[in-house]
Parts: sequence; C-alpha cells; structure tokens
Amino acid sequence: MSSVSSAGRVDPRVWLLALGTFATGTDLFIVSGLLPAVGRDLHLSTALAGQTSTAFAAAYAVGAPILAGLTAKFRRKPLLISVMLVFGLGNALSAFSANFTVLLISRVITGAGAALYSANASAVAARISPPEVRGRALAIVYAGMTSAIAFGVPIGNWIGELASWRWAFGLVAVLAAVTVAGIQLFLPHVPTGPGATVRERMAAIRIPQARTHLLVTAAWTAGTFTVYTYLGSILEQITGLSAGQQSWVLLLFGVGSFGGVFVGGRLADRFGSVVGLTLTITALGLWLVVLTPAIHWPLAAAIAVGIWGLVHWPSFPLLLHRALGIGGDRGDMLLALNNSAVYVGQMIAAAVGGLLANAGMLRWNPLAGAGFEVLAGIALVISVGALRGRKRPRPAEVPSNAEESSPALRG
Repeated sequence: MSSVSSAGRVDPRVWLLALGTFATGTDLFIVSGLLPAVGRDLHLSTALAGQTSTAFAAAYAVGAPILAGLTAKFRRKPLLISVMLVFGLGNALSAFSANFTVLLISRVITGAGAALYSANASAVAARISPPEVRGRALAIVYAGMTSAIAFGVPIGNWIGELASWRWAFGLVAVLAAVTVAGIQLFLPHVPTGPGATVRERMAAIRIPQARTHLLVTAAWTAGTFTVYTYLGSILEQITGLSAGQQSWVLLLFGVGSFGGVFVGGRLADRFGSVVGLTLTITALGLWLVVLTPAIHWPLAAAIAVGIWGLVHWPSFPLLLHRALGIGGDRGDMLLALNNSAVYVGQMIAAAVGGLLANAGMLRWNPLAGAGFEVLAGIALVISVGALRGRKRPRPAEVPSNAEESSPALRG
C-alpha cells in the first residue's frame, strides 16, 4: 500500500486525509472572524470570547499525546471515523450553545477530536510515504488546514454575517460528516502504529533535541496566533473594516497560506528542515514587524495580511519533517507532542493577546508576535547546537535516529 509511485508521485489517497484537516482547520480558524459576533451575542468581552480558542487549544495540547497513547492499538480507519464523528458532534453543540459555559465545553470536545484526528492523519501519511517525498506528503495533509483558511474561514465568516455565527459552526459539522463518508468509502485499511503506552509516548520528550524542537514549535505558533486569534477584532477596531470586508482580508490570508504550506514542503525535501526553518522563521518575524503599522490602513492591511499567510505557513511542514527526523522510530510519538506544542503556543497567544486587548493595546499584537518569533529562532539555534555537539557515531555504529540515517530527513 504505497502512497507514491516509482516516479515519486504522491498517491491521490493522501489527499483524503487532507479532507479531515480541512474540517479541523476550518473549526480552528473560524473563531477569529466570528469573535466579535460571538462576544456580542453572549455578552462577552473580546478577551473572554478569545478564550474559546484557549479551550480548544488546551484540549488539543493535552489530548494529542494522551489519546494517541490510549488508542495506539486501534485500527486507523475506524479510529479516524470515530474521532471525526466526535469532532462533528462537538461543532453541532457549539452551534446550539446558549451560554459561554456550553460553548467552552463544546470547544473542549472539538479540540480533543481534532487532536486525535490530526495526529493519526499525519502519522499515516508519513508511514505510507518514502523519505524522498515525505515532506510533500505532510504538506498535502496540512494543505487541508491552509485550504480551510483560504476558503472555509471566509465562507464561515460570510455565513456568520448573513445569518449567525451558529450557522458557521454548523458548516463545520457538515464538513465532518462528509469526511466520515469519504474515509469510509475510499481510505484503505492502514496498519496500526507501535502499541506504546501514554508514558512511553510522553517519554519521547527525552529524545535528544526534542524539547528544544517543541519550544521552537510553540514559540513559532504563538507568534502568529497572538495576532490571528484577535484578527477579527483588530480589523474591526484598528483597521475599521466591516464584517464583509474582513472576510475578504481573511481570504487573502488563506490564499497566501495555501501557497506557503507547499513552499515549506519543497524546502524540506530540497534543503532540509533546519535551513528551511531558519529562512521561514526569520521572514515571519520580520513581516510581523511590518504588519504592526500596516493594520492602520485598509489597503495596506489587506496586502500585509495576505503576505503574512504566505510567510507563516511554510514553517509548518518543516517542523513536522524535523520532528519525524529527530524522533526516528518514535517519530509518530514526537509528532503527537509536536501537535501539542502547536496548541500550547495557541494558549499562550490567546492569553498574551487577551492581555493586550484588555489593556486597549490591540495594535501592538503583531509586534508581540514578532517577539515570539525571535524566541523561536533562538530555540532553533540552541537545538541545532545540541545536535552539532553530540558525539558522532563510530563507523561501525548504526545511527540512532532517522535524521542521521536518511538524507531526506537530515535537519
């Protein structure tokens, strides 16, 4: 069951996994554009409404390694179907939430479902892909997420404007149902991964470079989401755009993101993850500085947000690629922890962005995000330095992980 041909072309079935990440990505990012409407309807401050993203992120961060360990011996196809059903039901509950408490509970449910789906989708894509196209296979899976930003989020925003934010969450529930049908009909059975316990999976953090790599991931995520979580409020309060105009700006971010994730996949396969991350994290930090003044003018904000999507997303497949290389035969476990680090970064971003919002300083959110990218760059330097300082194996020794043994994963 190879996902690629002898010519190195990715099997179309890998795109099926992207259908699910399209649903989870729409759910994750849709809140940003709907935040002002949710706050008004449920009588919440901007910062408190933003904590719905924190609930989703917390469930994801905790759930990714724990749920992956508890379900390690489950067959992949039934598991993907089950978690997507849970995810869809959670979004249905979000759509019918009568108060903030119910909405928070629903976001926890959807976050847990998204965590388990994403961890398994990326691991399955990696397992069925040979090293020379693994970066592209991961990019395809997560192209579903960036496609969600490009199309799902603006559509959800338009639905929220025309009807209600509740209908936007209903759209995500429908996407989940379509994903379930597609998996049932077309996804072949995939062998289960290693039957590791939760403790064994958490122990992956002791892999050399794992902790610094996870810090890179968390800081990189915090950099963008300090801005993106509150982008709807920024565009409304600072830029002065209407809800309809905001949808077009979100579309520009999504189009840039869709192209960016494929750039990251190519960089991973051609130059390796460290070179790629050095370039992309630097570009993102610089562009967040540019975004700080740009949000004060509608046209400048629209252009800057579109380019922001393009420079942000290349790092994501690079981070996944490097996690697999560092993890070696425990790469699946480190991928789950890497996904947790993404949502730890989102939790930090929601908190920092909320503090700035409460202080009436939303205009400084992009500059705070640039600060996080500086931290990500420092963590990357430390991580690479740790690799260079490790004792090289003797010629007779077998390299201990895939990053040292495979040129395609060398980071």
